[in-house]
Amino acid sequence: MARDDELWKSWMRLCKDPRTSAELLEKAAYWESINDPNHYEIRLAIARHRTTTSDLLTKLSMIKHLAIQISVAGHPNLSEKTAVKILKSQLRELRRALAGNPKIPLFVMEKLAKDYKDVRVRLAKNVAIPRSLMMKIASERDPQIRIALTKNQSLHHSILERLSKDKDVAVRLAVVDSESIPISGLREMAGDPSDKVREAVFNRAMDDFPTDVELFRILAKGKKSVLAQDAKAHLDHLLTAEHVEAVSEEGIDDGSPMSFGDDMDATLS
Repeated sequence: MARDDELWKSWMRLCKDPRTSAELLEKAAYWESINDPNHYEIRLAIARHRTTTSDLLTKLSMIKHLAIQISVAGHPNLSEKTAVKILKSQLRELRRALAGNPKIPLFVMEKLAKDYKDVRVRLAKNVAIPRSLMMKIASERDPQIRIALTKNQSLHHSILERLSKDKDVAVRLAVVDSESIPISGLREMAGDPSDKVREAVFNRAMDDFPTDVELFRILAKGKKSVLAQDAKAHLDHLLTAEHVEAVSEEGIDDGSPMSFGDDMDATLS
């Protein structure tokens, strides 16, 4: 049966519209399966649509089309039953997509935590994994998995602190780059024994915390190096700027402007 291209285009527009109802998506999937069964563009768009129901996702998961199955595995409306079915799949691509789905049940996450490395890396970044599972992942032997955990936006501060003391420099570098690290954590890492880590802390501080005096004071106290000199230079700049601002505010408060001589005396003292 020849495909009606205009009708196909109409269905595709519907499937790409986030406002399309689940009922219309069901009809579109049926239309393609009957009128154009050897092509999958419409059903792939449906597998990626946010309003696709769990029942329709289950049906789509039975289609032997990898891109559709991957989209189903990562869909937030995926049912527990279909998640378990995908968990048993021999295709690691599907289990990897499943590992990134924040809606999968805990027992599925725990099974995936014992899967191949690439699946565990994906799981480590899943924002829905509980603290207990994060602790297990933080103890993984493979540093790449621990590095992946530092990129988890829901990472608990206590686990991030633990990773900041990791024996592997690459893991500690990843902690410095983590969006979750607080300024207090960077201050602690400013005293890291690794030159690479301290340099990373300095660069992160310059980008995100350029006015934190305490952080640059710690970096400046390190062993003599170009980094320590740069930190001291920036610290001196901050302290001078703070002093000038404080003196300026004091002058404004009491109404008496400072002379250049007064400013010089205050700086020297």
